[in-house]
Amino acid sequence: MSNFVNNSDHSKINISRINIPRIVIAGTHSGVGKTSIVAGLLASYSAMGIRVAAFKCGPDYLDPTYHRRALQDSKLQDSNLQDSKKRWMGCNLDSCLTSDQVLRESFVSECLAVDAELAIIEGVMGLFDGKSTDSDLGSTASIAKLLSAPV
Repeated sequence: MSNFVNNSDHSKINISRINIPRIVIAGTHSGVGKTSIVAGLLASYSAMGIRVAAFKCGPDYLDPTYHRRALQDSKLQDSNLQDSKKRWMGCNLDSCLTSDQVLRESFVSECLAVDAELAIIEGVMGLFDGKSTDSDLGSTASIAKLLSAPV
């Protein structure tokens, strides 16, 4: 857990002070291959022994199954991993359904649960597609901004 600021109350943690590398994989619209790219990255990093936390922007339940499968397949090859590190969960990050604070807490909690060394976040639809045209709420860009993550 050395990737995190030493703070027992993670609900009040400043997301920009979390030392874990993270990246958002985004696209111009749906169907451009974000899930394929993310699944490949998850499998590759995991096969190299890097503990990866996987995230999906929005209320999607299908793409996280691909994330889990990519992590599961590579982790099953390493029988030396401790059981606590063999989590294949994904986590949704949805700024429409949760507050900014809950979204940050979900990110931190999942990263801590897998003792992540890297976080990969798959965007939703296009980078700036969100709930409405006059706000970035729900967009990949807004979540990247909330998590201080490069796109």
